Amino acid sequence: MVDDTIKQIDDLFYPKSIAMVGIPSDPHSPVAELFLNPIFEFDFEGEVYPVNPKGGEIMGMKAYPTLNDIPNTVDYVIATIPAHGATQLMRDCVTKGVKAVQFFTSGFSETGEQQGKSLELEITEIARKGGVRIIGPNCMGLYCPKGKLSYWSEFPKEHGSVAYLCQSGGNSIHLVQMGAPRGIRFSKVASYGNASDLNESDFLDYFAQDPETEIICLYIEGVRQGQRFVDALTNATRKKPVILLKGGVAEAGARAAASHTGALTSSNNVWDALCKKLGIIRVYSLEELSDVLVTFCFMPALKRGNTAIVGVGGGASVLAADDCENNGLAIPQFPKEIRDRLLRFTPQAGNSVKNPIDSQLIIWDPEHFLETIKIISEWDGIDLIIGLLLSTDVYPSWTSYQNMYEIMAKTMLVSHKSSKKPIAMVIQPGIRPKMNRETYAAQQEFVSAGMPVYPTASRAANAIKKHIEYNKWKEVSF
Repeated sequence: MVDDTIKQIDDLFYPKSIAMVGIPSDPHSPVAELFLNPIFEFDFEGEVYPVNPKGGEIMGMKAYPTLNDIPNTVDYVIATIPAHGATQLMRDCVTKGVKAVQFFTSGFSETGEQQGKSLELEITEIARKGGVRIIGPNCMGLYCPKGKLSYWSEFPKEHGSVAYLCQSGGNSIHLVQMGAPRGIRFSKVASYGNASDLNESDFLDYFAQDPETEIICLYIEGVRQGQRFVDALTNATRKKPVILLKGGVAEAGARAAASHTGALTSSNNVWDALCKKLGIIRVYSLEELSDVLVTFCFMPALKRGNTAIVGVGGGASVLAADDCENNGLAIPQFPKEIRDRLLRFTPQAGNSVKNPIDSQLIIWDPEHFLETIKIISEWDGIDLIIGLLLSTDVYPSWTSYQNMYEIMAKTMLVSHKSSKKPIAMVIQPGIRPKMNRETYAAQQEFVSAGMPVYPTASRAANAIKKHIEYNKWKEVSF
């Protein structure tokens, strides 16, 4: 049965035909643009059938009054109709031989009202008897770049190695868009909402065996079948890193989760114990989730966290060192031999070569700064380097400072190619719009070079610490 479900889910990420049931006749309506625009943006190669009682034409495509009026087979139905029409639509899907229905429609069990719960149960029973799978209700659906399937126009078209299972539609969109400029690319994303049929365990089993997926991340508010979910997690963690963001852990969050997806929540201590036992990387915000994904995607497996910090700015270096040590990354002082080699070409005034390295050479003498990276990266006392690229908003706007940021970025990029240790970049966001454009451009260069980039040293250190903890757990457990 599990194998059958896995095959069914795989087919859903690569449908050959899609019917959009409930698409308004006005192509500029929010719903029409929301669901049809991604189809065009991603050049979906299958057939697309708008379904609207008025028929006619929508965005240049023939619209059919009902699902059964479509002359050809339909694999996948996206439903935006009101909840009261869901029962008849489900009967039509069974008659038509549809493989799955994704209900964007809300108004079911998440309302907490008996009417919504009964309606959800009714459509689920019709679907199961008729051999149709349901995604949702109350969800965004599926995103698969390789299958040219998306529910958001601005998602990346390039596929990657991260699978994302998300109970919230909005949180699924936010993470994908947040990760895109940092180089995170997804194999598949499933926003599954109320999980009346296909649930978190089904998708987790699928992602665990999916050859396109190397990392699994989850946003979970609650689960339908506790023991089955634990079994699915156990299986997944034996094969791939699993990163978990649990929503609804505080009292107010739990109430919100119940009204959001109708999910059953559980004790925060239970989730902590489960994560510790299975080696699950637990995070506490979407921002932290994106940081950890960046680390797993771009940082080699480390078992120690001895760190060298390099950049310009004494105060920034001090705070970065505090951030690292507060997160368990040691900042060992360079031995006298290393310091003596650096001082051969580093003026003592205005510079520090102890670790952190605060060096003006990164601006005024890039060649010698490259030598600095070479020397410290050869020392066995460190495992990684964190480079600080600070916004020039904090410096005077004199002519001599205008190109400083670009010089710093280029120097660190060249250093990355020659360094014997991995380099993680901290790129401080600008305050002014012009500086933000420059920091974004620099970030894209580092991402293209395959380097992890973070907005603060604290976030970098926290994510790297979790990566190291996972690698230690894996070494002991397998």
